[in-house]
Amino acid sequence: MATLLYSLASPYARIARAVIRYLNVPNINEVISNPFENNANLVEANPLAKIPCLIFDDHCALFDSEVIIKYFDEKYGNNKLFGEKIDWQRAADFSMVKGLVDSAVGLRQEQMREEEGVRSRFWTERFEDAIVRAVKHIEAKKSNLYEVSGLSAEQLVLICALDYLDFRHPHLNWQSRAPQLAKWANKQIQKSCFLETQPK
Repeated sequence: MATLLYSLASPYARIARAVIRYLNVPNINEVISNPFENNANLVEANPLAKIPCLIFDDHCALFDSEVIIKYFDEKYGNNKLFGEKIDWQRAADFSMVKGLVDSAVGLRQEQMREEEGVRSRFWTERFEDAIVRAVKHIEAKKSNLYEVSGLSAEQLVLICALDYLDFRHPHLNWQSRAPQLAKWANKQIQKSCFLETQPK
């Protein structure tokens, strides 16, 4: 039995939780953990105090969503998410969608600084511009991101990223900038691995 520390709002944690369901990973105890509270079990496992964090019975831990889902893919998915050999274009696609998550989270952090009176207009606009450019790029490029059969790692992360945009940044209205991507995403989001891990 391993324990996954997560929060309901974190898109990074959602990626790990969606993969658990998609690959039917057994014996995972999911425990909500607020990373801002610096809980002892989280800090001991991951000194960076970030989630998701996967803790094993021997107290060894894996952290960072990419590391965790690569572990799940190799151990339980027969490498169907990432593939057995490195495809450098797919690797770049993965970096693109993970960067989309990073930008969306960065924008959220800037919004949270509003109450402190230290929100940066520069960083707010930079994050928003990065999100819009990424969505438009994915819409124009299509490539493997529009395959309907099964899910790749980059597709799975992309769905979590887009749903997080709806959750935290609806004002960006990304669907109007990428209607074909929105059509594809609306079909994929109905999969149980996403429905069971919706952000709150």
